[in-house]
Amino acid sequence: MCVGSHLNAQEDTLNTLIDEVEIRATRISTSPLQQPYSLATYNAGTLQETRQQLSLQEYLYQIPGLFSLNANNYAQDLRISIRGFGARAAFGIRGVKIVVDGIPETTPDGQGQIDNLNVGIVERLEVLKGPSAALYGNASGGVIQVYSKADFEENFAKAALTFGSFGMQQYQVGGGLVQGNTCAILQGTHTRTNGYRDQSNLVNSNFNARVFHDFSEKSKLNFQVNYTNSPVGDDPGGINAESVIENRRQARDRNVLFQTGESINQFKFGGQYQLALDEEKSLQLYGFYSNRNFEGRIPIPSNGWIELGRNYAGQGGHFKLNKDVANGKNTLQIGYELALQQDARQRFRNEEGVKGDLVLDQIESFSSAGIYALNHFKTGPLLVALGLRYDLNNLGVDDQRLDDGNQSGTQNLSAFNPSVGLNYELSQNLHAYANFRSGFEAPALSELSANPTGEAGFNESLKSQRANNYEIGVKGVVGNNFDFDATYFFINTTNDLVPYELEDFPDRTFYRNAGSTTRSGLELWGRYRITSALQARASYAYSNFKYKDYSIDNEDFGGNVLPAIPPHFLTVQLAYEDRKGLNVRLQHRYTAEFYANDANSATEPTYQVTDLSAGYRLAVKEMIFTPFIGINNIFNTEYSDNVRINAFGGRYYEPAAGINFYGGIRWKM
Repeated sequence: MCVGSHLNAQEDTLNTLIDEVEIRATRISTSPLQQPYSLATYNAGTLQETRQQLSLQEYLYQIPGLFSLNANNYAQDLRISIRGFGARAAFGIRGVKIVVDGIPETTPDGQGQIDNLNVGIVERLEVLKGPSAALYGNASGGVIQVYSKADFEENFAKAALTFGSFGMQQYQVGGGLVQGNTCAILQGTHTRTNGYRDQSNLVNSNFNARVFHDFSEKSKLNFQVNYTNSPVGDDPGGINAESVIENRRQARDRNVLFQTGESINQFKFGGQYQLALDEEKSLQLYGFYSNRNFEGRIPIPSNGWIELGRNYAGQGGHFKLNKDVANGKNTLQIGYELALQQDARQRFRNEEGVKGDLVLDQIESFSSAGIYALNHFKTGPLLVALGLRYDLNNLGVDDQRLDDGNQSGTQNLSAFNPSVGLNYELSQNLHAYANFRSGFEAPALSELSANPTGEAGFNESLKSQRANNYEIGVKGVVGNNFDFDATYFFINTTNDLVPYELEDFPDRTFYRNAGSTTRSGLELWGRYRITSALQARASYAYSNFKYKDYSIDNEDFGGNVLPAIPPHFLTVQLAYEDRKGLNVRLQHRYTAEFYANDANSATEPTYQVTDLSAGYRLAVKEMIFTPFIGINNIFNTEYSDNVRINAFGGRYYEPAAGINFYGGIRWKM
């Protein structure tokens, strides 16, 4: 039997508090009810068969405290924020740690992307909300653990065809093989679309493979390979409110002129080894290597053609001791993580879509060494979780182009972070929890190299952002039909990293530290089983995030609301799945008005969006066919897929598609 996730869920669920699984995002596995932190989980199950599988955003809507934008600008990647961390990202993911099948996807400098993630293989997500540096180090204002399918008993093959609006096509083929103590699972996906707006094309091919081998019941090895080639990922750019009214589907004229977009080619290899030393002690090791080649074009002539060659490698492990002690049970985990990132960055002139002269050539590096100790002590109804971690982070830039002087340099952004959490069992199915956690977020290499002086080297004025998170909550199960989770949190931060643009460098994003913020919020989640086939789920997040002090260019933004985060975000879903094979999902989300800039002078209005999908499983001998159809944005709501924070000239908005359709068929045997 090929077992990686130990899950056989037949439905998509979030915060699966009553499912008999253990949460691993907190490193020491614990049942969901006993976790001393705010967590959310998602099990894909059969309802995944009706999803478009175009963006991870499709799986994230029902996680309170998590807000995502930019699912349809394939040059900028999905922008994910958890309790405000990550909202600043101009491209990719910042401030949120992404881990795929136990291997970090986020680089040591805090940059993450999921353009190489094969969404069709996602089986389970675990989301740890709030600063978690004692567990994961730099840039862990939230943690998303992604687990791919790894639980099957027999050989299988599968394929899928999906077609949708705007020329969307997706072809998938995969399978699983079991041979003795070894098993493998593979999937390849090819996706292309013209996109809703002009200058929005995507061509992406992805291959993913995992191999598992059990040497014995105590000794297990698995490794994974991922390859992604995306030669086309266009960027239509942001437009102002007047242009949105004029033509929502237009790209910014300069983006068309300079042929903005990106192409990537990435290879990643990693492996994990687990050894049970005895009934109390275990050892786990992992290692990986990733190579990413990137070419990007932005709509400025001076240095608007970017080429980046990235090598990223890491290795880590932990020793765990589970021991019965007086009055309880104690679990101690001691671990380490090593990572090295090296970016060879070059910038050239962009001569209206033609590569021009070299203007910047430098090698940037970020090395990280982290050591941590975690301890869970369970006595009676009380669980106490403690954590300590120290991260030694060294950054460097080696200027390769010396005709304008040598801007080489080094920086040290090390940090020490503690955490403490409590979980108390009020009754068998009702638990209260509280915790304190700290976090830090170093500026990413791409942010440091965005130097507002126009010179090479790093912007040495940037400092690490710091955060302290205080949280209380209650979660439980009522009867056999209702489970819930409610959390209140308060976070204070200093040296917030904030994006902005300059008139002299239009469409290029720079960063600065923005004083301090206070963030308080309420997160609610619940699920009710109406019948054995019909379930209702809802999640709600209230976010009160404000700058405490922030003055820049003779303007005082103290008291202003942080941009790109709605104060209210509500999602409601009805999911139906019967034994005959019919499954239907109706999802509605409400997003309150939020700001597009630090000055709070521009907004994205309130909007509501409803999606519907349906599929039917047909068994023909040993084969299963699942035709499916979906309608996104049923009521043709006009809203923005992305908001570019503090964009110059009011070009904040990237309009989202109105009503659009997809459908196809999946086959498995």
